[in-house]
Amino acid sequence: METPIPNFYFMGVQFIHLLALSVWVGGIVMIGFIIAPTLFRKSASRQAAGQLMGEILWKFDKVILFCVAALAATGIIKYRTWENLTPWNLTRYIAILVMAAAGVYSALVISPQLRSWAAYQASKGAGAQAAPPAVDFDHLHRTSVRLMFVSLICGLIALLMA
Repeated sequence: METPIPNFYFMGVQFIHLLALSVWVGGIVMIGFIIAPTLFRKSASRQAAGQLMGEILWKFDKVILFCVAALAATGIIKYRTWENLTPWNLTRYIAILVMAAAGVYSALVISPQLRSWAAYQASKGAGAQAAPPAVDFDHLHRTSVRLMFVSLICGLIALLMA
């Protein structure tokens, strides 16, 4: 009886694809449901908690962009090499596309505006004259939370369909 040789190329591509999805979804769950609530509840001041949360999110934005790149590369490889365009796969790819769009928009548009707002607030407290940000914090924060929620839902759909 002949033992089949595993397809390590497929296994590697699939592993990277699922790892990127899992890291992204897991990061959202950790930040949104564990880190942020605990940080704001236990911190001495809301401003200190906000600054620390901003640092955490700035680092997570880098993780998101890496995950987007990994998902794009592995998604293209998977589609061109092994997959057919079935409704199942189409749903997964649409979920990943929406997740990637939300993540990139959040990391490259919303987060820099939030950092600009935070820098303005810090300079205002230091007495320096800086131009006020164009968008208020509440609007940026709501948009950021919504984008993270969309990414979470789409990521769960993509993992379910994987």
